[in-house]
Amino acid sequence: MKTTVKTITITRQFQLPGMAQPHPPGVFELQIDEDPIDVTWEAYHRTMTLLISSNGRTEAWPVSQEELDKTLAPSIAP
Repeated sequence: MKTTVKTITITRQFQLPGMAQPHPPGVFELQIDEDPIDVTWEAYHRTMTLLISSNGRTEAWPVSQEELDKTLAPSIAP
């Protein structure tokens, strides 16, 4: 298994599946776990992505790439 940790900034309030209420913007740790694929070149299959918050407590939410992309997309004013 390979784990990658990134720091991301979310600039607007968001709510991921499983969250009871919207979360304020901030800087978050993103942990991506990947398992190797049995092929002749180096390749991995993403098994888990967690968004972790540490504003006085640690919380983690599994998040799909699609939900993460939506959350990180800039908001478009009407």
